[in-house]
Amino acid sequence: MSDPWHLWLDGARDPAMNMAVDEALLRTAPERGRPLLRLYRWNAPAVSIGLLQRFSPELAPGRPVVRRPTGGGLVDHAHDVTYTVVTPPAHPLCRLPTPECYRLLHGAVTEALQLAGVAATLAPCCGANDRNVCFAGPVQYDVVVAGQKVAGAAQRRLKRGLLHQGSILSPSLATVSGLPGALDGTLRLGFERKLDVAFEEFQPAQALFDLAERLCSEKYGTRQWTERYRP
Repeated sequence: MSDPWHLWLDGARDPAMNMAVDEALLRTAPERGRPLLRLYRWNAPAVSIGLLQRFSPELAPGRPVVRRPTGGGLVDHAHDVTYTVVTPPAHPLCRLPTPECYRLLHGAVTEALQLAGVAATLAPCCGANDRNVCFAGPVQYDVVVAGQKVAGAAQRRLKRGLLHQGSILSPSLATVSGLPGALDGTLRLGFERKLDVAFEEFQPAQALFDLAERLCSEKYGTRQWTERYRP
C-alpha cells in the first residue's frame, strides 16, 4: 500500500514568510498525521543562511537574507527550485539515521531530474566543500550532474517531527528545456516512484497562516533572528 502524503503546490512568497511557513508546518505536523511535500518559490532573488551560520552584510549586498530553521551554509535563491518535506514524529523517515533519510529523499529528487532529462546521480561520498556555501561542493548523497552539485538540503529534527529543506540549482541545468517549471511535475513523480507515495492535495487552514505570520513578524522577519550570529 502506498504511503499517503500531502502535496502543497505553493506560490511565491517573501523570504521570511517562506521560512515561517516551513516552521509552522513542522509545529503542526503531529496534528496532520501524515508527511507533506511543499513546492514553492521566492518573490524576489534572496539568500538563505543556515541556523548556526554567521551573518555578514557582505553575504549578498542589496539582496534579502533570511536565516533558515535548518543547518547548512549559504544558498542562493535567485534561480533555484525549492521544496520542503515535513513528517510527523511517528513516520519511518523521521526515525531513520540522517544519512539514510538524505539518501531516500535525494533519491526521489534524482529520479525527478532524470524524468526531466537530466543525467543526475547521487554523490557516493564527499568532495571538497566550503561549509559556509552549500553548493561549493557535494557531500555524500547530494545530487550531482557530471560531478557538479545541483541539489542539496538541510534537516532539523524535533519532537514534533522532521523538517527537510531542499534546493535544486537550476542554472547548472540551463541546457534542459523547460526547467525549472517542469520540476513541479517530475518532483511529484520522483517521490511517487522512489518512495511509493500517494499524494493528496493539501488545503492549508487559516490557522496555519496565522501561525506563519506570527513567526514571520516575531522571528524570521527580524534582524535579531537573521543577524543573531555575527563575526
